[in-house]
Amino acid sequence: MTTANPATEAATRPATSWENWLMTANRWVLIGLVGVMAALVIVNVISRYAFGYSFTWVEEVTRYMMIWTAFLGAGLALRVGGHIAIDTLSQSLRPAGARMVRGLVVAVLAVTLLIVIWLGIEYAQFGWEQETPVLGWSFGKVYLAIPIGAALMLLHLTLIARRWIATGEWEKVEGFDPQAL
Repeated sequence: MTTANPATEAATRPATSWENWLMTANRWVLIGLVGVMAALVIVNVISRYAFGYSFTWVEEVTRYMMIWTAFLGAGLALRVGGHIAIDTLSQSLRPAGARMVRGLVVAVLAVTLLIVIWLGIEYAQFGWEQETPVLGWSFGKVYLAIPIGAALMLLHLTLIARRWIATGEWEKVEGFDPQAL
């Protein structure tokens, strides 16, 4: 009879209720952004071809929504292993060595995200007085996607790091394989 590894059991713990709330809220914000983007583009195309009129602001709004979608979705993609990664080294090592490499990867990623948060805040501050060409919005509001998205990704990284370091496994989403070709 084998005994379970306590470190692995702790690392594969189920998500807490606030973590489930965070993931659900994050998903619904993304669904809302993509849905509104699609609706705006479809309405604009129909309007252009059916009535000869194009809403000039749609392209600008949907571009900024796409930026926010990319940054807000990065953390959820991280949770399931959806980002490009080279894991040949960790897979070729013994379990202890693989855990050390994965721990180093998490540390480097966390430091990188902290730097992106810091630089993103500076960039948003830099662009705050600049206005978008069509709508006259502050570019700083668009650029806030950078630090907010990086902070959200860092939070998601923090929530999954222990399990990923211990097991090398990502979260599973039924019917979805981010690593499939």
